Amino acid sequence: MAPTADVLGEVMNRRGALFGVTRRSSRTGRSEPVIVEAFSRGLDWFRPAAALYAGTVVWSRYETMARPWVAFTVVGVLMAFSLALLAFRRRTTGLLAVEVALAVGGIFATLLADHPEDVAAGQFTLPTIWAAGPVAGAAVLHGRLGGLVVAGIIAVADILEVGSPNPTTWHNILLLVLLGGLIGLAVDLAREGLRHYEEVLAEQERLRERERLARVVHDGVLQTLAFIHRRGGEIGGQGAELGGLAAEQERTLRRLVSQGLTSAPVTESPAAGRASRDLRAMLGAHEGERVSVSLPGGPVLLDAARADEIDAAVVAALDNVTQHAGADAKAWVLLEADADTVTVTVRDNGVGDEPEHLLTAASRGRLGVSQSIQGRARDLGGTADVITRPGGGCRVVISVPRKENA
Repeated sequence: MAPTADVLGEVMNRRGALFGVTRRSSRTGRSEPVIVEAFSRGLDWFRPAAALYAGTVVWSRYETMARPWVAFTVVGVLMAFSLALLAFRRRTTGLLAVEVALAVGGIFATLLADHPEDVAAGQFTLPTIWAAGPVAGAAVLHGRLGGLVVAGIIAVADILEVGSPNPTTWHNILLLVLLGGLIGLAVDLAREGLRHYEEVLAEQERLRERERLARVVHDGVLQTLAFIHRRGGEIGGQGAELGGLAAEQERTLRRLVSQGLTSAPVTESPAAGRASRDLRAMLGAHEGERVSVSLPGGPVLLDAARADEIDAAVVAALDNVTQHAGADAKAWVLLEADADTVTVTVRDNGVGDEPEHLLTAASRGRLGVSQSIQGRARDLGGTADVITRPGGGCRVVISVPRKENA
């Protein structure tokens, strides 16, 4: 059962500050990393400050301009737009396009406000540093691709305005490209980290819900079926038959519950990018009337492929118990794990066998032990020891490294 949006949102509210996440941004309308919100807030105050700086530059030299009224008009428009964005917080691609158009228009308006010789000499454009605002805004809204695209548009406008680019022009263009690319890269990485965080959070909530349902089933339905099985055996006759049916349904339901807890792979980390499974839950699915399973208290996470192979070897060992140990034989499965190794022991109280008979089984075409068990363990870089004697049952010890040897 997947967690609902309300549950996920509530969990994000509880943990958002710890992981640097805002539940919903008023600017983009979606969950954003704190760094993106910080960039957006900084830009909101950068724009009016940059417009004020542009006005100061114009005021310091308006007497030498060809048309100072053009310069003051441009600065006034930029300031009005900047102040409007303080009140209107939503950021869209359309609004970004308007901001880029204002920056480009202000750059070309320099040709009207200044004398041609001043423009050719590399005089500041009317927007000055305000033109960097759309570049940073595009990087925040659309990542590094958006930042680089808008930086390219502003760069082309600068080159066309000056006619013959000078070292200062190229220097400013380089700064714009670095600004758009680096801020965009930081935003992309932050959003990617948030996406992985939300995936892990949703997976954790899904597993918690399944564990809760498994507890409910175990404490209610499974206990009832076990009671019916036990009482049916005591009553005998048709009661014993009913008890046998209850036992079969109990095993089936127990297997379904265990498989439900391991059906979906758990991502270890965004960097690892590999699926893992809980071997403890996988082996627990083999619990039944004739099979007892002893497991560690915590999960035993392994690479999915390794966990599947170990489980398959255990299944092969249990199949041997069913086929060769005798009708009344029972089996016990023990899982042990440390930091480096996983060990699974499967033993039974069946009829056992001669060790020599077991060693020659492969030559007689019986490959269950040599291939299904020992072969799998060997392929995983581990070992599988089989110990048996007539009348003493059989014990299979599978020991495998937790990680693939380099």
